[in-house]
Amino acid sequence: MKREMEMMEDVVIVGAGIAGLATAVALKRVGVRALVLERSQGIRATGAALTLFPNAWLALDALGVSHKLTRSYDPLFKGSVTNINTGDVQQVLFSEKGIRTVHRKALLEALAEELPTDTIRFSSKLAAIEIQEQGGGASIAVVHLEDGTAIKSKVLIGCDGVHSVVARWLGLAEPVHSGRSAVRSLAVFPQGHRFNHEVQLFVDQQGKRAAFIPLNDSEFYWFFTCKGQLS
Repeated sequence: MKREMEMMEDVVIVGAGIAGLATAVALKRVGVRALVLERSQGIRATGAALTLFPNAWLALDALGVSHKLTRSYDPLFKGSVTNINTGDVQQVLFSEKGIRTVHRKALLEALAEELPTDTIRFSSKLAAIEIQEQGGGASIAVVHLEDGTAIKSKVLIGCDGVHSVVARWLGLAEPVHSGRSAVRSLAVFPQGHRFNHEVQLFVDQQGKRAAFIPLNDSEFYWFFTCKGQLS
């Protein structure tokens, strides 16, 4: 029989995505250590890129990481929305601070760099979660991993995505499909893409949306969304 190795942590965060790492950095800044459990073998790049509005940059300012991204991603101050059914084009101006589209992996790495090297435990797949009663009416969460490790924690935070093990353990409702599907990716042009540094969004009357958003002179982020499921 495999013998369990027991650990004790004040805070355990399940999931080393943007939410999990940002939570760990925020706790660190107020003097609270957290252990982050991630089932993957390393930082994941799923999602390609994302567009951040000024309120998101305020959050990154508070976490002390925005300066790492500002150097690489210039703000976008304007864009256009083209109706492909009518040909009408509407110009859009963003706030004076603009918006920025960043590589998802770059954002994750910027957050991870703020944490001690032993904060994130990769290849940590959850097998079970239970509550263990303590004296005086107190209780702690016990996270059991597939490798036989049992981690006791005063606080357990679930940041493990749509199919959250923590949410299921808490008895929360299953995720509801939004009714839309999407494809997202990066296009790379080593010689330069020659797009203007602005957002180009295309819509139709059936609910389809597509966009091209430059990250820099050689890469742009694109997506396509529609109602229903893509075949």
